[in-house]
Amino acid sequence: MQRLAIATFLVIGLSHIIQPRLWVRFFIEIRSRGETGSFMLGFIHLPLGTLIVAFHNVWHGAPLVLTLIGYSLVLKSLGYFVFPKRTLRTLSRVSLERSWEFVVAGIFSVALSGVLIFILLRQR
Repeated sequence: MQRLAIATFLVIGLSHIIQPRLWVRFFIEIRSRGETGSFMLGFIHLPLGTLIVAFHNVWHGAPLVLTLIGYSLVLKSLGYFVFPKRTLRTLSRVSLERSWEFVVAGIFSVALSGVLIFILLRQR
């Protein structure tokens, strides 16, 4: 499970860093779909979250980090599915002028991948 999360956060993070304007256009497209777009985001976040919750439910030590990420992804999906209008308000912040925010998110995602690699290596 940790390897799946490491690969996912590394790939998505690098993509955010290298292609921030494309991510902006992606989210603008999602936003243009209205409440259906909110559901699409829910379906994007839910699979990884439920996989983590189902197969990595560890509540002690450093591995707790991944468990908390899993639950936060499930809760995020719940928000997209239950409160789609609120999600659309959040998406209204996305603009080409603010594409730098995707770079910041990408750096965080790559760093998170590094933390998960460190945790995985320490367990061995």
